[in-house]
Amino acid sequence: MRSTPPEVRDRALGAFYGLAIGDALGMPTESLSRAAVVARYGAIIEGFLDAPADQPVAANLVAGTVTDDTEQSLLVARLLVAGGGRIAPGALAEALARWDADLSARGRRGLLGPSTRRALDALAAGEPAERAGRFGATNGAAMRIVPVALATPPDDLDALVRAVHEASLVTHNTNIACAAAAAVAAAVSAGVSGADLDTALATGLAAARLGARLGHYVAGADVAARLEWAMDLVAGCEPDRLAGLIDALVGTSVAAQESVPAAFALAARLGEAPFDALRLAASLGGDADTIAALVGAICGACRGLAAFPAAAIDTVEAVNDLGLAPVVDALLHLRERASRRPSPHAARPARLVHAGSAIVDLVLEVDALPERGADALARRAALVAGGGVNVMVAAARQGVPVAYAGAHGAGPFGRLVRAALADEGVELLAPVRRGEDTGITVALVETGGERTFATHRGAERHGTPVALAAGLVAGDVLSISGYLLLEKAVVALLGANLAALADGVTVLFDPGPFAGELAARDLAALRARTDWLSLNAREAAAWCGRSDPLAAARALVAWPVRRGVVVRIGAGGCVLATPGGDPLLVPGFAVDAVDTSGAGDTHVGVFLAELLRGRDPEQALRRANAAAAYAVKRRGPGGAPTAAQLEEFLASADT
Repeated sequence: MRSTPPEVRDRALGAFYGLAIGDALGMPTESLSRAAVVARYGAIIEGFLDAPADQPVAANLVAGTVTDDTEQSLLVARLLVAGGGRIAPGALAEALARWDADLSARGRRGLLGPSTRRALDALAAGEPAERAGRFGATNGAAMRIVPVALATPPDDLDALVRAVHEASLVTHNTNIACAAAAAVAAAVSAGVSGADLDTALATGLAAARLGARLGHYVAGADVAARLEWAMDLVAGCEPDRLAGLIDALVGTSVAAQESVPAAFALAARLGEAPFDALRLAASLGGDADTIAALVGAICGACRGLAAFPAAAIDTVEAVNDLGLAPVVDALLHLRERASRRPSPHAARPARLVHAGSAIVDLVLEVDALPERGADALARRAALVAGGGVNVMVAAARQGVPVAYAGAHGAGPFGRLVRAALADEGVELLAPVRRGEDTGITVALVETGGERTFATHRGAERHGTPVALAAGLVAGDVLSISGYLLLEKAVVALLGANLAALADGVTVLFDPGPFAGELAARDLAALRARTDWLSLNAREAAAWCGRSDPLAAARALVAWPVRRGVVVRIGAGGCVLATPGGDPLLVPGFAVDAVDTSGAGDTHVGVFLAELLRGRDPEQALRRANAAAAYAVKRRGPGGAPTAAQLEEFLASADT
């Protein structure tokens, strides 16, 4: 008896039928130029069409006939089912050779792509399977990868990408082909698991980065970069300009760096009208059938069978006698079995996970704040990743594993944030949020280091789209920013995640500048699960109405917190209060401050890193005080020290 939820089965069927519908729509236009398509059929084809006698690769095929994209996908699906979820390279090579011979017997030649043809010839000449596909950089692996996506859940993206590589290496064992196929597989798999279109595409982007590490190196543009660029390129583009833009700039050839980004761009721009997206994809010319097939698979995975007209589904089923339902059910059985494997998180080291606002800081250094309505000339300006980035960078520089669970946008600010985190080895848990950029803060820094902020929130305001409880295990530390809680909908989402956390996960909450506003909110779920509360003296006063840091710390312990409260007091250090104990001053380090931007975030990041290392809270706070002092001596919010620099600073302070 099938145990797959009906909505999962519907999305899986939507993916495979979307592949077939797109393939059949693009059949008569494949290998034609965009100009030839427009001259013969108009700007956008209306639906399934017969292929004329002069069609280069599909002469005289009747309307609704599928081509190599669907046929090879079915071939891969049957091999996966027969192999219990694995495909032996030799078995795939033999099956492709038989399929090619059968096509020739039916009078259909030329459907075997250049990479696959070259690999099969290499195998026939005695090349081992691991080397036969070392030059395959076209889209053949991507076009037939949907069965792997249906058979493999997206929870462990590394495992999914490895499955893609295993299923592709005999013909497409290159970094470029694997990145492209991984992108398609991850987007489809995420959609089948319930992701919306933006999340599915972003998951595909993340998988492309992983896939690029596998296979033999061949020179060429980075697939992930091309995907992101193509989706940004078409954002906001009017539909009547899309085809020309993609044809001229993205490309529609069999090259993986052209056709797969073209498909992602169309899905991103027209995914809310999937059949229109397929018609436009099929009107591009070039490798139109593959581009349309990939768009159909991604949109179908995210929206299910309802993404396509029932008549289109009936046509491709009747014309080709596909019988997709039992194939999909068998693949979903493999998916269920894979999902019951032990969690990939079980054996990893404890890490810090930040859920909050990673944004961009525009830092302007001024002599003094201007009067209202006046202007001030800045001595210096810098555009840097900030906000929660500073917490994560500070912790990562102490040598602990760090991950970001917050939302991030698709525009230039989002890219700046992701680049900064990548430079420090911070893992991204949430996908890019399409159609919106990351937010920005303008920080005015006066002589003496005092700063004033104005913030515009972007994608990060949507909170964490990742189910935190699924990825956090005992020993991990979760850092939550108050910026995250300004949206009431996020408070409810976070509450559900917190309730599911393992008892051994340490939670720190930093309310930030909006502490006074948040104090009036109903934060019962957060109150019940906060181990540490960390805030500066001004924020503490706004939260509890007590200006004296010792009194504020004593009051805030009763918020309640499970382990303690930290009130940061700048050069004076911080106050530590624990339940049942007297507040304790942990002295700071007197330095000449240049810029205090990010000092509090540095303090939080190093404190949490030291807790992960097993230090007691007082020791951890002394080191956090030192790190904040080190940071304010440097311009910009990202001045946190490395572990070695912190040790050197502490050693000099002790002498």
